Amino acid sequence: MKETRVWVRRERPTALAWSIALAVTMLAVYALTWTAAQPEAWSAAAAPRVTREIVLEGVEGWCVTLGTFPDASRARVEAAGCAARGAAGGLYEADGAWQVLGAMYDSEAQAGRAAKKIGDEDDLEAGVLPMAAEEVRLRVTAPQTQIELIEAADGLLREQVGQLGDLAVQLEKGRVQPEAVKTLCALTATEAAAMAEKLNVFPGAPEDALCAALMERLEALSEQLNAVAETRQTALAALAGMVRLAGIDDFMGLSAMRAALLAG
Repeated sequence: MKETRVWVRRERPTALAWSIALAVTMLAVYALTWTAAQPEAWSAAAAPRVTREIVLEGVEGWCVTLGTFPDASRARVEAAGCAARGAAGGLYEADGAWQVLGAMYDSEAQAGRAAKKIGDEDDLEAGVLPMAAEEVRLRVTAPQTQIELIEAADGLLREQVGQLGDLAVQLEKGRVQPEAVKTLCALTATEAAAMAEKLNVFPGAPEDALCAALMERLEALSEQLNAVAETRQTALAALAGMVRLAGIDDFMGLSAMRAALLAG
C-alpha cells in the first residue's frame, strides 16, 4: 500500500506575514533570475551522475462542486457565473458528467461545511469531490544538480496548491491588496519559468518523462499566474476566483502527471 503524504495547511498568515512573504519572495526570485541569467559555468553533459531514489510526495484535497451538468457547454455557462462570484469556475469531467469546481480545501470536513453553506445560502447543488495526486517513488540516475532541481520543481508545484488557495482567502478578507496579489503571482510565474529553463539545460531532459512533465507543469503554472498578474479585473471576487482556479489547475496537473508516471 502506498503511503500518501498530505499537505496540511498551517495557521493562516496575517497581513504583516503576507507583506514579509512578499518581500522575501521578491528577493528570492531576484536571486533566482539573476543566477539564471549568468553564463553556465559548468557543463551539464560532463557533470558526474549519481543514482538516488526520489519521492514525489502525495497530496490530497477536497473540492467544493457547484453543480453537475450533462454537457460541457451548459457547465461552462454556470462556471462563468460562479467565477464572477469568487469561485474557481473550473470544470471536471467524469463518467460523462461535468462538475463546476468552486474551491479546494485541506479536509473533507472543511469542504463539507463550505458546501452546506453554499447550498443553504445560494440555492446551489453543492457537493464535495475528493481529489488526490498520489505519491511516486522513482530511482533516478542524473547529475546531483538535476536531481535537486527536480525535487525543487515538484516542491514548488505542490506548495502552490495550498498557497494560492490561502492567497484567495486573504484577498477576499482584505488582508492583502489586489496589486500585492498580482505581484506575488508575477514573481512565482517568473520562478516557475526559470526552473523550467534550468531543467531544459540538461541533455535529454525534453525526452525524459519526468523532466518533460515537470517542465510542462511549470510552464502551465507560469502562464496561468502571469494571466492573473496581467489581468485588468478589478472586482475582488473575480480576482480571487482566478487565483483559486490557478491552484486547482495546478493540483489537477500534478494528479495527471503522477498518474502517468505510475502507469509507466
